[in-house]
Amino acid sequence: MYLGVDIGTSGVKASLVDRDGDIIASAFRKFRILGLENNYRELDPFAIADGAKSAVREAAAASGGRGIDLILVSALGEAVIPVDASGRPFANCIIGSDRRGGEELDEIRSLVSDEELTAITGLNLSVIYSLNKILHLRKHRPDIYAKTWKFFLVTDYFAHLLTGEAVIDYSMASRTLAFDIGRKDWSTAILSPVGVDPELFSRPVLAGTVAGTVRSDIARELGLPAGTRVAIGTHDHICNALGVGAVRSGHCSNAVGTTEGITAILAETLRPDLVARHNISSEPFVVDDMYNTVAWHNTAGALMNWLLDICLGPGRSAEASRGLLVALDRESRHEPGRLLALPHFSGSTAGCMDDMAKGAILGLTLGTSRGDLYRGLIEGACYECRVILDALRRSDIPVEQVYISGGGSRSSFWVRAKADILGMPLTMARVADSGALGAAVLASVVCGHHRDIEAAAAAIVRPGVVVEPVAANVPIYEERYREYVELYGKTRAASHLL
Repeated sequence: MYLGVDIGTSGVKASLVDRDGDIIASAFRKFRILGLENNYRELDPFAIADGAKSAVREAAAASGGRGIDLILVSALGEAVIPVDASGRPFANCIIGSDRRGGEELDEIRSLVSDEELTAITGLNLSVIYSLNKILHLRKHRPDIYAKTWKFFLVTDYFAHLLTGEAVIDYSMASRTLAFDIGRKDWSTAILSPVGVDPELFSRPVLAGTVAGTVRSDIARELGLPAGTRVAIGTHDHICNALGVGAVRSGHCSNAVGTTEGITAILAETLRPDLVARHNISSEPFVVDDMYNTVAWHNTAGALMNWLLDICLGPGRSAEASRGLLVALDRESRHEPGRLLALPHFSGSTAGCMDDMAKGAILGLTLGTSRGDLYRGLIEGACYECRVILDALRRSDIPVEQVYISGGGSRSSFWVRAKADILGMPLTMARVADSGALGAAVLASVVCGHHRDIEAAAAAIVRPGVVVEPVAANVPIYEERYREYVELYGKTRAASHLL
């Protein structure tokens, strides 16, 4: 059996998966985003550690004393945690959507050209990355910077807690803006001009590399067998792709969670000019010398959480929330709605990187219902997904098959509207929790149970039904999409003013 630990913005899930890809047990612990009153985005690193340990303990208990072949840790990208030599954090974890570091990004760009930064890192330039946040800490919290042993991201933070080793996989390292994706090492061409020592980062390795075994004290605490191995996982986008079977060129994973990601598998890195033009970056895949895109928008499930807060209040129960979403989904007719929503409720990433962008909803009347809002918000998220896929195609990236997973894939209206708006069939994941299956796919190769990623995915991942677009809806959505792509430009000035 394999135990996958997936740490995201909203919480951590630990899943026990057998060698056939069946999920034996899962445990989830929720996180609270901190600093919103100051327009910050932070997580408590102690809450990350405690939540992850608690989830692992619960999921591992379902093994019934049988051996766990491997623990594999994956997580959200970019987040920064400064720690001392014992791995103890000095400050909260600053996540990618936190806007701090903008001035520092400008400083980096004054020292290293945009073209060189993109050519080295494979990244479009944005405030989200780790390096500019580290420079922000150096400027505003020099006391923290001076005593930091490592700046961990979330995967190496929790893996270090388990094993005492400081290693990070290539994909997570690439989310720092300090990693050379061609050389697979920290970039002195970037770090030297900005005065950051590469030793402040963990040792980069290929995803799936075994970091070590669980420390004896942690093993006892978590009820794990002595000697349980821990492997460094990968960016959560990649685990989602593995978990739906998107493992070769032409395959795209569409994971619909709090945010929504589109991950296309690439035989080589994207050309720097295409990265800059379309705001799509690439990162190393779990197979050496293969890559994948990193493209997402910030508000998918987050839109549903906002709507639930509006309808039920912020103190809503999980049961009431599920009940309302099920009712709204059941009531939604499979036809275009009456609203056009720009879902930039947490800035914009698809098509344009603008953290000051704001949301907009057009078509509101005194007769607008909560059902109309539900459908309009979902359609807006689908349009953002279409923006990303169009950018992939303009970058000559083949999009032959799209696999959809995550919480949003449980909504029949969401999936059907997306098929209509994208104008193509969508393959449903058999299991919405694709991250857990992705961890099992990678773990099975690490353990030698399958010869390679494609063989592992073929054995473990069993795709679900294919949802076809409705011919009558496609031209209606196509006309609205043409209007949608103009909305950002028309509302940008007002968004920046507000």
